[in-house]
Amino acid sequence: MRWICSGAIFCAMASVNQPQAVAATLSNGWNYAIDSFDDGVTGAQIGGGEFEFYGIAIKETSDTAFIAINSNLSLAGYADPFAQRGNINYGDLFFNFSGQDFNTANANGSLFGIRFAEGNDSGVATTGIYSNVTAKNVTEINSGFSNLDRYNTRVQSAGGTPSMGDLSATDPYFEQTGNGTVLNSIATGTKVGEISFLTPAALSVLGLNFGQFKATGSQTIGFSFNKSAMPSGNYIANFFAECANDAIAIKSSFTKESSEPVPEPSTIFGTLAGLSILAAKRKLK
Repeated sequence: MRWICSGAIFCAMASVNQPQAVAATLSNGWNYAIDSFDDGVTGAQIGGGEFEFYGIAIKETSDTAFIAINSNLSLAGYADPFAQRGNINYGDLFFNFSGQDFNTANANGSLFGIRFAEGNDSGVATTGIYSNVTAKNVTEINSGFSNLDRYNTRVQSAGGTPSMGDLSATDPYFEQTGNGTVLNSIATGTKVGEISFLTPAALSVLGLNFGQFKATGSQTIGFSFNKSAMPSGNYIANFFAECANDAIAIKSSFTKESSEPVPEPSTIFGTLAGLSILAAKRKLK
């Protein structure tokens, strides 16, 4: 098993002195988890390459959840001839409300999952929200790490600082050793909802600002879904690259009703357009 994904060396390494968010870092209604900026493995490069994940943020209204990811990996994935499909993408996003570690929740089929990368190796047919989820490992078919201990060792040997956002790199929430123990893709599940993708402009109107944490990856990916597809309560949410070359987790919660109702982005844009027209009419008088 090769420890790192093949590929050319990309841009210069990011500074290791970036600020770190902690669990439930709240800003303008968004909960942020900020990852280490020098723990993405892209070929021989550690930090700043295609597989660098910078942060995840989650916001809720009374009926809608908004997810935003800041990263260098696009939804088109990363071309790698050693991967089974010739392409490595994001794994699926998992939500665990059970209070158990990931493996236990997985064994009990109590995970929720979101397939948001249409071109990945997920075991479910379409993007969307899934309940009663079990997870599988896809690192072995994506030229990746066989376990987290090997990933951590590789990053540290190059002077990087492995982390998982709101979790430490060695948190027992995840299995650290063994073969094929990084569970990063949905194996089975029951579809219970759809996701709607959001542009960076729409996310900005909703108050998203990764830049305040100096998390400025080349990609900002966002989507929303109806909260009725998931329970309320505390959760840990996480995702890996399909090769496990970086990962991030966030601790937060969903409430039954949010104290801050926020209109959908389309409503916000419509209101702004209406105000602009009204202002123009007043100038003509």
